[in-house]
Amino acid sequence: MSDTLLSIQRMLDKKSLDIVGYFNPDGSDNVCSKVRTILLVGPKEPLFWDVFRKSREYKNKKENPLDRWSKKTIKEIAIKFDARSFFPFEEPFQPFITWAQKCSTMGSSPVRLLVHKEKGLFISFRGALGINEYIESPNNSKDICTPCEKPCLTACPVSALNQDGYDVIRCKEYLNTPSGQECRNGCLVRRSCPSGQNLRLKEQSNFHMRAFLSD
Repeated sequence: MSDTLLSIQRMLDKKSLDIVGYFNPDGSDNVCSKVRTILLVGPKEPLFWDVFRKSREYKNKKENPLDRWSKKTIKEIAIKFDARSFFPFEEPFQPFITWAQKCSTMGSSPVRLLVHKEKGLFISFRGALGINEYIESPNNSKDICTPCEKPCLTACPVSALNQDGYDVIRCKEYLNTPSGQECRNGCLVRRSCPSGQNLRLKEQSNFHMRAFLSD
């Protein structure tokens, strides 16, 4: 890892965030030409939840606390490194999934969700940093799931998420039944992935599920 990546990661460590992947953008990515490397930033779990829960944004009970915390935190780091910041929840919306697929650390899972080599199906992004330094991205690897028995294909009790894609309506309907309460502590499909399945805390998953159901 380059000195710049190490320095940025040290700053992210203080907020329990991770560089979950990086790549070198081209003209199709529609970012400033000065940006030579884009770093995708996600939670460093399970420590992340405790850091966020102690934040002012979490405690003040206003809307979108995690997005507000993420924006403040990543923008502060961007300023220190003369970098640009991007967020999946803010216009102009950037193609985070497409960006992730350009990183050697991520690929597509059997259930068509993004999968990370260490964080599994619980991979998520709080933002991205665009830096002016060119740091060559490793060759992309798409065989993350090759040695796996693929329990994700059959983990959903109502087949809302499988190799055919994601039926959001069926998922939400099941989550609102007594039988679906277990899924509120973490999607069973995501939890079935051998990579990262023990990293995300139930309380954090419940927070995300409540936001998902309120949409």
